[in-house]
Amino acid sequence: MVHPPIPTSRPLIPRGARGRALAVVAVALAVFTVLAARYTGGSDPRWFDDHARDVIADVTPRGRLLRMLLELGSPAAVVAIAVVVALLCLWRRHPRAAALALLGPGITGLVTTFTKPLIGRTLRGEYAYPSGHTGGATSTALVLAVLAVLVLRPDPRRALAIVLAVGAAAAALFAVLVVAANWHYATDAIGGACVALAAVLGSALAIDAVADRWAGRTPDPPDLLRPGAGRARPAS
Repeated sequence: MVHPPIPTSRPLIPRGARGRALAVVAVALAVFTVLAARYTGGSDPRWFDDHARDVIADVTPRGRLLRMLLELGSPAAVVAIAVVVALLCLWRRHPRAAALALLGPGITGLVTTFTKPLIGRTLRGEYAYPSGHTGGATSTALVLAVLAVLVLRPDPRRALAIVLAVGAAAAALFAVLVVAANWHYATDAIGGACVALAAVLGSALAIDAVADRWAGRTPDPPDLLRPGAGRARPAS
């Protein structure tokens, strides 16, 4: 079975979607900052957290299934997936994608880990904002969505919509899981998702900017996807 290659010359974020992607990063950072300022040093839920917890309690599975799903957002699982995806991208000769697979979840993990004590919001005596599990799972889903877009090649507007839809679905799922497990408030999960969104899209934009600048200084490689590419021209 022949797997479709990930085009080596294609940017992670289509050029026609970069302005909108940058706007999404800005909005995500703004939401994260507003929530952080609102809940700094607190430990009590607000009306939204209370309402979300009541709704989630009625629809969420308990026990072993809940714990298994939560493990997908654990640091060990996120790191393992990131390394495997990066190695696969290198094997498919796409260093941009490999860099994103490591940078997106990596930055997300660092930010969620080191901002928790600075913000100081707690739940049951543990730092809660932003949610690291939600951030980790969302960042992984966003990276996989970017890779899927590279293969599917939709138009720029649809490409960004696909990435955002996948990220929103992952964030919503883990928001439900961490609230059901009483690990976080719903607003903690929103903060973690915003970190992931800013980290992955911001990393993709930065990688593209550096790679495009580097490509402008070096000869273009042969397009291995074009029929006849790489063949020697007959002598005249």
